[in-house]
Amino acid sequence: MNEYPWKEIVPRLTELLHLYNTPVGMKWIAEENELAAIPRLRTHEKHLPPCVIVSQAGQFNWTVACRYENFHADYCRCINGFSEPDDRWESGKMFDQVWFDNADAAAAHNRSLLRMPAKYVAIVASPLVAERIQPDVCVLYVNASQAFLLLAGYQFKTYEKMEFSFVGESTCSDSWVKTFLTGKPAMALPCFADRKFAGVSEQDLRLTFTPQGLKLAVEGVEGLFRNGLRYPIASYSLTSDILAGLPEHYLKF
Repeated sequence: MNEYPWKEIVPRLTELLHLYNTPVGMKWIAEENELAAIPRLRTHEKHLPPCVIVSQAGQFNWTVACRYENFHADYCRCINGFSEPDDRWESGKMFDQVWFDNADAAAAHNRSLLRMPAKYVAIVASPLVAERIQPDVCVLYVNASQAFLLLAGYQFKTYEKMEFSFVGESTCSDSWVKTFLTGKPAMALPCFADRKFAGVSEQDLRLTFTPQGLKLAVEGVEGLFRNGLRYPIASYSLTSDILAGLPEHYLKF
């Protein structure tokens, strides 16, 4: 049984925020028998890294695995938990004269990346509502207003300031890896590879939560809704006095 009732949580979230992308769960698999137990799992021989299988889960409603051999390079394997960095990885030469002007900048980029420990045999991505895995991380592609309300919902009952990172190319480090390692929400700009290979749209931001974090965020969005803070956020006239659009008690502060 899944610990979280996603078939109840996700429809509530979709209704509140008018989501146009399917929320996806990601599970890091350490044992082959654990992988074999997942129902209706798709495996393949193509080079399709984690960003692609997340989009397959979200757009096709597939439950799909990415294994060691499905990565195109050790660079991505190291970030996502399938191998340890070596001298080639530490050098940053893969991105020298590509994303960076010089080898020092490229190496500094690689050193800045958060990485999963190298102990996994697969990553599985699946729609949350399918309830075929107990996810480690939940992934949502949303627009800026939806992201704002979800993160505000996360803060609704217990406040904490959230800070987000930008490493450059390799948004996986800024998003699901960061959430897995820290337990905190992450918001990241989809990278070049996300657009080119994973079909992420120009309007999308990537949000990641732990399952508990997403549950708290949805409950918070429901609280905001009851307070009249709802999606879509209605635009006020640029030429009207804003006082008529504010709660009266705001004027006391």
